[in-house]
This record gives sequence, structure tokens and C-alpha cells, in this order.
Amino acid sequence: MIDGSLLHLLDVDLEGAIGRSVDELGLEDAPALLPLDAGEQYRFSFDMTVCIGCHSCEVACAEQNGSPVEALWRRVGELESGVFPDVHRHSLSMACNHCLEPTCLSGCPTNAYVKLDNGVVKHLADSCIGCQYCIWNCPYEVPVFNPDRRIVTKCDMCQPRLEAGELPACVLACPTEAIGVEKVDVAAWRADHSAADGPGLPPSSITLSTTRIILPVDLPADAAPVHAGAIRPADPHWPLIALTLLTQLAVGTVAATVALEAVARWQQALTGVRSHDVLAPGAVAAFVSGAVALAASVLHLGRPVHAWKSLRNLRHSWLSREVALFGAFAAVAMVYAVSWLVGLPTIAVGGTGVAIGLAGVYASGRLYLVPARPAWNSPRTLVAFFATCVASGPLLAALVLDRAALPVAWPRILYGVAGAGTMVQLAVYQHVAASVAARRDREVQAFGALLFGRFRGLLAARVMLGVGAVVLCIAAGLAQPGSSVAAVLVALAFTVTATGELAGRYLFYVTVVPMTAARSFFHGWS
Repeated sequence: MIDGSLLHLLDVDLEGAIGRSVDELGLEDAPALLPLDAGEQYRFSFDMTVCIGCHSCEVACAEQNGSPVEALWRRVGELESGVFPDVHRHSLSMACNHCLEPTCLSGCPTNAYVKLDNGVVKHLADSCIGCQYCIWNCPYEVPVFNPDRRIVTKCDMCQPRLEAGELPACVLACPTEAIGVEKVDVAAWRADHSAADGPGLPPSSITLSTTRIILPVDLPADAAPVHAGAIRPADPHWPLIALTLLTQLAVGTVAATVALEAVARWQQALTGVRSHDVLAPGAVAAFVSGAVALAASVLHLGRPVHAWKSLRNLRHSWLSREVALFGAFAAVAMVYAVSWLVGLPTIAVGGTGVAIGLAGVYASGRLYLVPARPAWNSPRTLVAFFATCVASGPLLAALVLDRAALPVAWPRILYGVAGAGTMVQLAVYQHVAASVAARRDREVQAFGALLFGRFRGLLAARVMLGVGAVVLCIAAGLAQPGSSVAAVLVALAFTVTATGELAGRYLFYVTVVPMTAARSFFHGWS
């Protein structure tokens, strides 16, 4: 928690202020907190014209709620404008906006958020598994991960104090009364919520933020958050890298195996020659990849033992759907593999697994299509995820199968499909470059600065690995089927493809730049 000695530096008697009522503090203009009229809810207001950036609100909030420094619920950001010596600095204090359409609530897989009758968006700690998907969804990055509790926490407008008819701690602690709580007509705010917009803030239209911002009338047009130039890589999320890559590999491998089985059965019907008995290793490899992916995914959670709660919001959360679909895929893939091992192959089971797996990849891609992460919020994310299936799955199938026992054309088809998948991935990077060149929003430009600046070496390596994978696929197709040369080329093609996909997925996570409310100067520096 914030050191209590800071209270003396700020000259704020928080213990006394928080313990006293509105009347005792002499705030005649304080709103009548209870009750609300029909169609109304509470919201914060913030007056930038009187805020002095003292951070008293941060301290009061942390003291009231026991928040550690790295998990503050209210944060004071900074805006700057002008050119030296004619420069201007303004502060922006922001907590939860208690939005009309909170994306933290709609995206949470465990239903750990509720919107109360008074408009407060409340987080239910007991339901949280610490997946942090709500942080991705919120364009203001209001929810914060508490490393001590291993869950996400956020502002609830000091709900117990509201119920007692008292103001939140941050409101009482502000020495200039820059922060307030007021009632808002929900219908009127839906019609016009422009007062929630301002420099250093994402568009209020994403979630219909209710916080009313009072801006200085002479605020310069070039006012911008001071952290805008401090760009740092995001968390690589290694468990999610493992989950996405291995599930897509598994789906691609099952699809390749099922496709070969379908062709084999068709040829058997025409010629009477049975050639699909050698396909069992493909089904087994796919199941193993999927099972490892699911096991690795729980390592991303703050509370892995509660992972089962992620299935609670199938109606609205793509994360819940991803978990459900990949769980079902793993089960069907296991049945498909066991069927081969006991000599009872069934193409119907494999086809079902492919359908479920493709749906899972779609759900996996959709959960990244959030406006708060502009670099992810593009159809190319879905294209890249499906291209990983196509680029890697056929090569794994070709690697584990007895190619000498297969008809000559079959392995070559696998190599060709895999090479085409990698070429699509390379085309995705061309689209990324064009998008960065065409757009001017800060988050996309910062994403481009990371991808083509700080990580340009890794990006170049990823492109070269892609080109090498395509060349190796072509070479494997030209080699004598079943020869040792062909075997080496297939192994190299899979290794190079897998390495390239790993580099690409790492770049996917570390280069994303989120929308966020204005932060302090040191927020973005590593």
C-alpha cells in the first residue's frame, strides 16, 4: 500500500476526512447521493481547470481500498502542449468510468462483473480467475491486476460509502474539489456523451463512459498525454503463445489427417487398394498438441485452480467460447486418435473434430478483436491464426507419417498446402505495413514504431524464416518420395516454419499498444 507518510507530504487529513460525513465537512454543494430517480445513475465528474496534480485522490483511494502501488484504482495522468518556453501542463485524474456499456463486463468469461442499480460497475473478487481479459477490453485500462491477490481489482466508487450516503474517498480528499459524484440521466447521456471526451482519453463511444470532463476553455489543440512518446513492449504472454500456436497446430494436423483419410477411402472405393492405415500417427500428434496447449493455457491465470469458471459466460464472452470449443476439440481429437490405435478409424469423428477445432480458432481470433487494442482489431488477426493452421499442421502430419507407405502425390500436396499457408503469413505483414503507413492514430503508430523499429531485427528474421520455409516445402516436394533427402527436408521445413510462427506470435503480443487514459510521464518507460 501507499506509505502513510505520503499523507503528511500532501498535507491531507485523509483519516479524518474519510471518517466524516458530507455535512461535517461543510460541503453544501455536495450532491444528494440517495435516492436515484428512475433512469438515473451515479457518475464521476472531473474539473481539469482546478486540478493541481497533487495525487491526493490516488493516496486516498489506495488507503481506503488497501491497494498496492502497482494496482492503483485511481490514477493521475498528465497532458502537455506547446513548445518551450510557451508550454502548458494539465492533470487528468481518472478512475472507473462506470460506463453504460462496459466492455469489462461483457467480455469477462466468469461473469465477475455486475452493473448495479445505481450504475456502479462492480467487480466480484470471488468469481475472478485473474485472466486479465477485462484489462484488454477496457479502453481506459481501468481494471488492474493485483499481484498480491492474483486477481483483477477496480474502483467501485466506494460502494459501501455510497450506501451510507457518503462521498467516495477520492472526492473527499481532493483539496480543490476537482472530483465529484453526480447523477446522470442515462437516456440523455446515451444521446450525447461528448462531455466524456477529451485529450488523453479514448473515444467515449466505445463503452459510453459516463465520467463528465470539464476542460479549460483555452486548452491548446495540441494537448497530448505525456506518456505518448514512452513506448515499451507489452507482456509476451508465453502461456498464450503456447495455447494459440499449439491449438492451431493441432487443428491443422487433424485437418490434414482427415483430408488424407477421405482421399484414401475414396481411392479404396474406386480401386480396392487400402492405403490409410498409416495415418494413425497424425491423429495422435494432433491430440498431443491440443492437450499440451490446454495444459499450458492455465499458467496465464492468476488463479489456475478456478479455471473451470471460465465457462460461465458462453453467451457473450469469446474467451468462454474459446475454452469450451478447444476443450471439446481435445476430447474429440482423443477419441479420433484412440480409434486409430485400436483399429477402428472413423472419418466422422475426425471431421467433427476439424469442425470444432476451426470454430475454436475463430473464437480464439475473435477475442483479440477489441477496439482497445487497435493493432489486433483487424481481420488480419483471424487470417493469421488460420494461416498458422495451414502452414504448420500439414507439415507435422507429413513429419510423423510413414511417407514411403503413402501414394506419391499425397506428401507433395501437404508440402504445397503448408507453403501456401506461410505465404499468406508473409502477406499479412505486407498488410500491416500498409496499415501503419495509412493510419495516424497514436496506438497504431506506436505499434509500427515497435514492430519496424525496436523489433525490426526479429521481424526480418521472421520474414526470412517464412521465405526459407516456402523454399524448403518446394524442395521437399521435388525430392524423391520416401528418400532420406526428403525426410531431412521435411524435418527442416517443419522446424523453420515452427520457429517462424513462434517469432511471429511473440511479435503479435509484444508490439501491441493499448488505448489508455493519460498516464504520468514515467508510465511507459522500461
